[in-house]
Amino acid sequence: MEIVKNIMDKVLSGVCAALLSFMTLLATYQVISRYVFSSPSTMSEDLLSYSFVWVSLLGTALVFGQKDHMKLSIFSDKFTGIKLFALSIFTELLIMTIAVIVFLFGGTQVVGVGAIQISPTLNISMEWIYIVLPISGVLIVVYNVINIIQLVQRFTESKKEGIL
Repeated sequence: MEIVKNIMDKVLSGVCAALLSFMTLLATYQVISRYVFSSPSTMSEDLLSYSFVWVSLLGTALVFGQKDHMKLSIFSDKFTGIKLFALSIFTELLIMTIAVIVFLFGGTQVVGVGAIQISPTLNISMEWIYIVLPISGVLIVVYNVINIIQLVQRFTESKKEGIL
């Protein structure tokens, strides 16, 4: 399971880095075309906005996978053993539920709406922009499953060693 997680981390990190590099080049082009040539590019502005959405949502999935998301440690600092394990499982299940409802179900509906919309500047179907919602939802759910499996493995190992 660790191998799958490492591969997902590397691929998502690479995609996010590539998108950020692309966005930097595109923003530089946009500034030069606007202020040096006095000819602003609306295409680059839209492409920059869509790239920002993609990098944000894919980055969100990566952060959930690495458990680097914001969290309040008010409860988790007070628990140990089985209570901390139960809280960790509950947290992963809660994140998974939100990802399924918002990203998968909601995202799929948004992609359906986007299928009938065309980006005026890029002349592409908006479903290509919105498809990142269900993609990131699937990635978050996969990460949640991996995180739960790792939590169970660590818990059973610590139980066998008599730590708990």
